[in-house]
Amino acid sequence: MTRLEITPELRGDLGELYFKHLCMQRGYAFIKLEAIYNTLTPQGRLIFKYQFYRVNIQIPDSIVDEVRRVCRPTDLNASDAFVFDFLTCKLGKEFMLGNEVNIRGASTFSWVEVKSGASKLSKHQEEIARTCKIKFNVFRVKDVMDSPDNIWIKWEG
Repeated sequence: MTRLEITPELRGDLGELYFKHLCMQRGYAFIKLEAIYNTLTPQGRLIFKYQFYRVNIQIPDSIVDEVRRVCRPTDLNASDAFVFDFLTCKLGKEFMLGNEVNIRGASTFSWVEVKSGASKLSKHQEEIARTCKIKFNVFRVKDVMDSPDNIWIKWEG
């Protein structure tokens, strides 16, 4: 038997897992910025995840330039780094009923940074968030290593 070391990376991964499950429970589709960078079509289409579905969503023209700009990685210690973790999209009841997804405007989208414990946004993240038309939220998990039966989550922003 071996014991798993509780590292900052493990805490971060668990925070993202909690975020994904909350999205599923609350009707939000999500996509990581790295996936946006690698797959955004010239027509502004992206494939978001929602539960076990892949949802093809057209990004509104009013925000497509911002999506392209924010999703460009920066070089951090010879590795690509993305400024935020996710872009989310609130799905309407039409999707739940099995009809076509129809995104009516930019207000259904949100940039999300997942933080665990008392970790803070970097100055770069704060600067980029101030330049965005798309709303920005921090998804904070109090402490992912506390009792898994009592997970406290807070949306900031």
